[in-house]
Amino acid sequence: MQREELQEHVVRRIEPYEIKRAMEISQKSLSERYSRDLMMEIYQGWPDGFIVYSVRDRIFGFLAGKKVTQSEARILMLATEEKYRSLGIGGEIIENFIQTCQIYGFITVRLEVRTDNRRGIEFYQRHGFMVTSILRNYYSDGSDAYVMWKQLV
Repeated sequence: MQREELQEHVVRRIEPYEIKRAMEISQKSLSERYSRDLMMEIYQGWPDGFIVYSVRDRIFGFLAGKKVTQSEARILMLATEEKYRSLGIGGEIIENFIQTCQIYGFITVRLEVRTDNRRGIEFYQRHGFMVTSILRNYYSDGSDAYVMWKQLV
């Protein structure tokens, strides 16, 4: 897949049969492991919050989000296939998610990111998220996480 071919992409809601592909990207990109059952539970909880970037039905990245309250959404996972990072895929996915959150009337979006994930932290800051606190021993390996928030209104 060439850079030019990525221009023919769509950012859309995932289909249940595509959960397996999202899991493959997740397993190669994220340090935490998520079961198919958990991924399906996330999808079933809010299908519009599970977004993919695809070109001719091949998924290159995804975001899984959930409704926390009537005013808050949470990003649970965001991952892009490694060799296609820094091409704007993650940015398009997160902006689509933010638009979806605005349509649903959410006021804030929250996420957690590893404190040592400098690239991820900078990515989220470029998209308007701010570090608000730290969660000690948040990840399964004992690593800490920053809590980041974005105000939508």
